[in-house]
Amino acid sequence: MDIIIVIIGLFLLGFLARRVISEPAYIVKWLNNFIIYLAMPALILLNVPSLALSADMMIPVAVAWAWFLVGAMLVLAISRLLAWPRATEGAMLLLVTMGNTSFLGYPMVSAFFNDTVLGYAIFFDQLGGFLILSTFGLIIIALYTPAKEGQAGSVNLLQIAKRVLTFPPFIALIVAVFIPLDNIMSWASVPLSLIGQALMPAALFVLGVQFQPKLLPEHKIPLFSAIVLKMIVAPMLALLIVVSLGSNADVRAASVFEAAMPSMITPGLLAIHAGIAPRFVATLLGYSTVFAFISLPLIAWLLTY
Repeated sequence: MDIIIVIIGLFLLGFLARRVISEPAYIVKWLNNFIIYLAMPALILLNVPSLALSADMMIPVAVAWAWFLVGAMLVLAISRLLAWPRATEGAMLLLVTMGNTSFLGYPMVSAFFNDTVLGYAIFFDQLGGFLILSTFGLIIIALYTPAKEGQAGSVNLLQIAKRVLTFPPFIALIVAVFIPLDNIMSWASVPLSLIGQALMPAALFVLGVQFQPKLLPEHKIPLFSAIVLKMIVAPMLALLIVVSLGSNADVRAASVFEAAMPSMITPGLLAIHAGIAPRFVATLLGYSTVFAFISLPLIAWLLTY
């Protein structure tokens, strides 16, 4: 309950601050840069080197990747059927396929389940959601970023590769996976932890500043579709997968609960930063987070029952 109060408080603080901040766009840009260049790399360098692989750990990872593929196909099919704008389609691809499985997922899992479930949830997040964001997520952003004035509207493979390989969190992931960091972490873990802990308040504050509760008419159907897909269809698919694999109760709880998380804030902030349907993205992030305060306790109760 405490973490829910903190999350709601930070979100409301950002929402109220936009009324008194003279230049909210400047604050958002500054905090976005802090998240992308410092906070995300710090968390990666702290968490990834300590991960150990096992057969059970791979089930939540498989669930995350399975939903990415199924979710992306569903978004593309619905988008083409309803003729959504390209920017809306790109935003949906990012926010429907990836959930807020870390700084909302971790505390929510801890609140409703045991430490073993949290361990499986970390693998869902790090080797599932985060790797999807660091690879395919960056490719989606590169493909759907509106062309700047004077630039061509298309993006070639070299440009996509450049954006992915120069993205600070991706660089941090490569370092964490392939370079021994034991000696460095002996003195760097404390400052990295302090920087990483600032991710949640910074992201929620930015989300609150950007959130506009009034829906534009053209956003109503995409927003409803996104919430249904991400927070209802995704956990149903996760449950089908874990039951068919015969996994234990902790694996089932972690996989289904993490799959039910609201849209991931990080790709949303990256989409806003890139100019991909910024108002729709901020609105969807806000509404999906609010809906999660109702849906997640219900799903946790069903899983426990």
